[in-house]
Amino acid sequence: MGVSTLQICLIALWYCFANISWPFGSMGQWATINRPLVSGLVVGLILGDPVQGAIIGATINIIYLGIISAGGSLPSDSGMAGVMGTAFALIGGLDTNTALALAIPMGLLGSVIEVLTMTGQCFLIPLADKMIDQGKYRAIPWINVYIPYIIKTIIRFVLSFVILYVGSTALDSVTAALSGRVLDALSVMGGLLPAVGVGLMLLTIFKGKARFFLFLGFLATSYLGLNTIAVSLVFGIVAILVVGFNSEDFASFRNVEETNEMAWRYIKKKDLTHAWLRWNWFCESCYNYERMQGLGFCNAMIPLLRKIYKGDEEGMMAAVKRHAMFFNTDHSFGGMIMGICTSMEEQKKSGADIPDEAFVSLKSGLMGPCAGVGDTLSQVVLIPILSVIFINLAIQGAVWAPVAYTVIFMLIFYGVSYWMLNLGYKSGGETVLKLMESGLLDKVIEVANILGCAVMGALVCNYVSFNWNVVLVQEGVEVFNLQTGVFDAILPNAMPLLLTVGVYALCKKGVKSAYITFGVMALGFVLGLLGLIA
Repeated sequence: MGVSTLQICLIALWYCFANISWPFGSMGQWATINRPLVSGLVVGLILGDPVQGAIIGATINIIYLGIISAGGSLPSDSGMAGVMGTAFALIGGLDTNTALALAIPMGLLGSVIEVLTMTGQCFLIPLADKMIDQGKYRAIPWINVYIPYIIKTIIRFVLSFVILYVGSTALDSVTAALSGRVLDALSVMGGLLPAVGVGLMLLTIFKGKARFFLFLGFLATSYLGLNTIAVSLVFGIVAILVVGFNSEDFASFRNVEETNEMAWRYIKKKDLTHAWLRWNWFCESCYNYERMQGLGFCNAMIPLLRKIYKGDEEGMMAAVKRHAMFFNTDHSFGGMIMGICTSMEEQKKSGADIPDEAFVSLKSGLMGPCAGVGDTLSQVVLIPILSVIFINLAIQGAVWAPVAYTVIFMLIFYGVSYWMLNLGYKSGGETVLKLMESGLLDKVIEVANILGCAVMGALVCNYVSFNWNVVLVQEGVEVFNLQTGVFDAILPNAMPLLLTVGVYALCKKGVKSAYITFGVMALGFVLGLLGLIA
C-alpha cells in the first residue's frame, strides 16, 4: 500500500493527540484513545482500511491487557505499539501476527520516551514554586499544562513522523528481503505473543477461587466452542452467585450525611465541577518523579481556593503551597480527596483550627489506599473486561466496537468519579471511607477476578497460536502428526495454555516483563525458522 506524506502527518498527529489528556482526561485518554483497540481503527481510517485497522489494533491490544500504569511506571507504551504496529502492517500488507512482532519494539521505545519525559518535567517544579512564592497563580496552568504539552507534542510528532516516513519507504524492501521462511517465522512469533499479555494479566487476578475459573473458561471454549462474549456472560453470572451479595454489603450507600456545614457557602456546584474537570484533564500533564500529580492537584484546586480565600492573599498563598506538594493516587479517588480538601479549606477559612499538617496527613494517608483500590477497579477490572469483550467484536470486523468501548468506559469511569467527588465534598469522605471498609469493594474485585480468569481462559484458546508442525511421512502418506495425534487428542489448545501459564509463573518469580517478552519472541522465531511450529 502506498502512503502519502499527509497520511503520515495525520497518523503522527493522532499519536500526539492520544497522549494529550484533553478532552478525555488523563485516565480517559490512557484507557481509550491510547489503546491499540481504538488507535488501530483511527489509523485504518487514515490509511483507507478501517476494518483491517480495527482487526490489527484489537489483536495488538491483547498483548497489553496486563499493562498497568501505577506509581509512575509504564512497562511499555501501548499507544506507540498500536499506532506503529497497525500502520506498518497496513502499509506493508502484513498479517496480524507479524504486526504483533513489529509492535513490541515500538511499545518499548514509547516507554523510554515516557521515562525521559517524566524526568525532564522535574525541571519545571522549581519554576512552579517560584511562581507560587510570587503569587503568580495564573502561571501555574502554563507550567502544568501548556509548556509540557507543547514540548511533548513536538518530540512525539517528530519521532513518529520520522519512524513512519523512513519505515514506510523501506518496508517494501525489508518485506521482500524477509519473504519466505523468515517472514513466516515472524508470523509464528506473533502468534505466541498474546500469551504474554494474558500471562501478565493473570499476575493480578489469578488468586483464590478465581484460579479454577481460568481452566473452566479454557475448557468451555476448547470443548464447547463458546466465544469470548458467551464466556463473559455465563461466568459473570456464575461469579456473582459464587461470591454472593447481601443487603449489608450495600449499607454504605444509604443515608449519605452532608456533614460539611460550609457546603456551597464559598463556592458553587459549578466551581467544584470545573475543578474536578481540571483534575481529570490535567492531573498528569506535568507528571514527574519529584511531585507526581502534585502540581496537577494544585492546578485543579486554584480556582476553588480563589473563591474561598477571596481578599485573603496570605491565606491563599499558604493554601496553594500545601496543595502543590507530592501527591499520587487513582484518578477517580483523587476527585474524592479533592472534595474532602475543599470542605476542609472552607472550614479553615471559617475559623476552624485546622493546621497545614492536617491536609498533608489526610492526603498522604488516603492516596495510598485509594490508589490500591481505585487502580484495581479501573485498570484490573474495568479496562480489561471491557477490552476483552470489544476486542473480540473488533477482530470479527465490527468497526463500531472501539467506539462503543470508549463511550461505555467514559460513562462508567467518569460517572463514578463525579459521584465520589460529591461524596467527598458533602460528607467529608466518611461515606466513601465506610464503603472502602465495608467489604463490598473486595467482593466486587473477587467477582471481577473470577470473570477475568474465565475470559483469559477463552482468550488463550482464541488468540494464542502454538501448533506443532512435526509430521512423519512414509511413501507420501502421513503416519504421525504430533499436533493432531497427541496434543489435540489429549487436550486441544494445550500448548497455548502451557505457554501462558509459563509466562505467568515467570512473572510470579519476578522476571521482568521485557525479558519474558523477548524470550517468547526468540522462542517463536527460532521454532518458526526451524519449521517446528506453524
